Amino acid sequence: MNKKNMLDTITIDAYKNGDQEELNNLFCDVFSQKRSLREWEWKFKESPIDSRPFIILARSGGKIVGQYACISLWLKYQDKLVKALQPVDNFVYNDYRGGVKGVQAKLMQKSNETAAENGVAVGFGFPNRTGYIIGKRLFNHKDLIKIEVLFKRLSWRSALKRRVKWRFLVNFAGWISSLVIRFFLAIKGKSVSRVKYTWVSTFDESINLFWEKVKDQYAIMVQRDFVYLNWRYCRKPDNTYHILRAELDGSIVGLVIVKYEDYKDARIGFIMESLAIKDSPVIDSLLKRGLMFLSRNKVDFVLARVSSSDPVKRAFYKKGFSQKEDVWNSHIVYVRYSSHVEESVLCDTSLWHVSFGDCDAA
Repeated sequence: MNKKNMLDTITIDAYKNGDQEELNNLFCDVFSQKRSLREWEWKFKESPIDSRPFIILARSGGKIVGQYACISLWLKYQDKLVKALQPVDNFVYNDYRGGVKGVQAKLMQKSNETAAENGVAVGFGFPNRTGYIIGKRLFNHKDLIKIEVLFKRLSWRSALKRRVKWRFLVNFAGWISSLVIRFFLAIKGKSVSRVKYTWVSTFDESINLFWEKVKDQYAIMVQRDFVYLNWRYCRKPDNTYHILRAELDGSIVGLVIVKYEDYKDARIGFIMESLAIKDSPVIDSLLKRGLMFLSRNKVDFVLARVSSSDPVKRAFYKKGFSQKEDVWNSHIVYVRYSSHVEESVLCDTSLWHVSFGDCDAA
């Protein structure tokens, strides 16, 4: 069957209950991963907004050959909450691709129509380079704001491994360098008196009081309340996140969330979240403790993501972070569905708070 005839067999419709097993198997096949069906259910059926998965499907001969899937989120936009979508896990089998008339374009068109019908104000995402190029060319994705990926080395082990053949020497040098870096982390900066720092495995509803205090420090950010934070960091299967909370007189005044994972020859740490009451010095102590934790767990280097105008960037620079090009995808794009959000406001970098936690890729 030629490509034109194959495309003629395509039907575009929405997810139906029972599609999840086939979708998850396709995801594992296309992206060479071993995601469990339980994780699929967490991601798409336990969303902070809606238990109905926002997934548009392409079918051919009764089989799924492509999907445009999104996570639903609340976005704090100025003084109100608006519904937002974030595209994730999207794919089309090679035989069904094809420019503005291909399945990808049809999926995107149907997704846009469905979003507008369901009161979605804006969609935003963090595509890889290939997705970024396709989105700009075919789907009218627009650049949103400038984000930066910040880098800090905690050990020279991975860097030496590429240059030195003797494993013993590499491990010894890595151990020494991590001790030296931890020493300078420990002596640099002062702890804030009366603040209690606690590693926790979950959030209670007191985090909503913290959210009410910090939400107006930025005009635009994903709502980080009890429902969202527990869904994002505590209920995910195979949870790998480590949560550090700062409390003053029984009230939460800041938090940092970190994780680490092995990738090729390195162990990479991520600062997933870093948020504190405005002008509070606890962010410095939180970052220090987060970095010490990652170093003790043999992390080679740490990445953080911030918008270029975010004041929290100063705290990262004080801890020795620097901007690093091409170490992680830094694109962020958007599609506007409603006049309730203005492009000039959305694209103002100074209004945003962005972190790795806003993307499902880490």
